[in-house]
Amino acid sequence: MKLNSTNISIIRRLLVGRKSRPLLSILGRLEPADLASLFGQLDSRESRYLVDALLSLDKTSEALILVPEQKLEKLLGQLDSNILKSLLVYSSDEDAAYFLSLLEIGDRHQLLESLEGPKRQRIQLFLDYPEGSAGRVMSTKIFTITPTMTAAQGIEELRNAAQEQSIYYIYCINDERQLVGVASLRALATAPAQTAIEKLMKREVISVHPFTPADEVSRIVSHYDFIAVPVVDETRHLLGIVTVDDVLDIIQEEATADIYARAGLQEDDRIYTPATSSIKHRMPWMILNLFLAALASSVISLFEHTMSQLIILASLKNIVAGIGGNTAIQTLTVVTRGLATGDFNFISHAKVIIKECTVGLALGLMTGVCAGIMTYVWKGSALVSIVIVISLLLNSLLAAASGALIPIALKKWNLDPAVGSGVLVTMITDIFGFFCFLGTATIGLYLIGA
Repeated sequence: MKLNSTNISIIRRLLVGRKSRPLLSILGRLEPADLASLFGQLDSRESRYLVDALLSLDKTSEALILVPEQKLEKLLGQLDSNILKSLLVYSSDEDAAYFLSLLEIGDRHQLLESLEGPKRQRIQLFLDYPEGSAGRVMSTKIFTITPTMTAAQGIEELRNAAQEQSIYYIYCINDERQLVGVASLRALATAPAQTAIEKLMKREVISVHPFTPADEVSRIVSHYDFIAVPVVDETRHLLGIVTVDDVLDIIQEEATADIYARAGLQEDDRIYTPATSSIKHRMPWMILNLFLAALASSVISLFEHTMSQLIILASLKNIVAGIGGNTAIQTLTVVTRGLATGDFNFISHAKVIIKECTVGLALGLMTGVCAGIMTYVWKGSALVSIVIVISLLLNSLLAAASGALIPIALKKWNLDPAVGSGVLVTMITDIFGFFCFLGTATIGLYLIGA
C-alpha cells in the first residue's frame, strides 16, 4: 500500500480514536519509509497517537529509525516515559541505544535504570562506544555456527535462522564465541552433507574493532567489496557486524558533511531547522567571509594609483580572480575526494601536487591567451592584454598548488580537509589574484614610463 494524500487524511481522522481496528489495518499495510514520512504530516498530538498505534503493530522502531535525527529528537522529547520504555523494550539493542542518545541525559539515565538488567547492559554497551564508531552502527544479530558442524547441520541452522534475520556471511565461532573463520553460502550449499565446516571456512577474516571510525569501516567494505564486515574485540570475540546498508548510511552522512563543510554550514542545518538556529549557525561564516573580502579589498586599495591611470583594470580584475577561483575549487574537489576514497593508496602526494600544478599552469596559459586576445580586441590595449595573460598564468598555478597542498596538509595534521580548505583556498586565490593582476600592471606602467 502506498501513502498518498487520501490515506493521510483518513489516518489523521482515525488517530482521534487511537488504536482502532481500521487505523491498525491501514498502518499495517504501509512500509516503514512511508510511516516515517507520515510523522512529517502530523502535529505533535497526532504523532504521539501514531507512535502508540505502531507499538501495537511492533513497527515503531523500524519507522522511527528512518525519521531525520532533528525531527526524531523533538518527537521523542514529547513522548511520556511509559511509551518510551515500551519503545526501548521492543526495539533492537542498537536502535534502543540510538533513541536514548537523542534524549536529555537525565531522561536517558532514568529510562535505562527502568529496564531489566540484561537489556540495560547491552544497550549501555552501545552507548559506551563513541559516536561515529563501528560499535555504534553495528548490528548484534549475527548468524553463527561452530566449525565442528557438518555442512548438512549448517544448512539446517541456516534454514531456521533465515526466517527471522538477513544472513550475509556464515561466521564460525568457537565455544568462547571467538571468531575463527567465515564460510560462504555457496561453499556450504555445494559441499557434501558430511563435510566439516572447518574444511569449508576461510580462517583469515578481515574484521574491525568496535572503536574503529565508521568512515574507515566504509572504506574497508568498499575496498574489499564486502556485504558485511565483522566487529570483534581485542580477544577476537564476535560482537556484531556492519552491513552494506549501514555503510550506505555512513557514506551519505559523510557526503552531506562534506557538502555542508565546504559551504560553511553545520550538518544539522536542514530545511526544517528553525530560522533562529540557521541564523546562529551561518552568521560566523558570514562574518569570516566579510573579513576575508575586506582583506582582498585592502590589497586592491594598495594599487589605487595604478587603477586611476588604467581605469580599464577595474572592469577586468574579476576575470583573474574568477578563473583562479574555479581552478582552485576544481583541484580542491579532486584532491579532497581522493583523500576520502583512498585514491592516494595508488599515487604519492608529490605526484598529485605536480600533476595538479601542471594542469593549473596549462589552464592558466590557455585561458590567459584567450583573455589577452579578447581584451585587445575589446579594449585595444596591448599592455592590459599582456598583464592579464601573465596574471592568469601565475594565479592559476598558485590556485592549483593551494588546492592540492592545503587539503593534504590538513589531513597530515589530522584535521578534516573538507572543513577549512574551501575558505583558505578562496582567500589565497582572491588575494594573490588581485595582487598579481594589479602588481603586474604597476610594473608594466613603470617600464613604459607612464
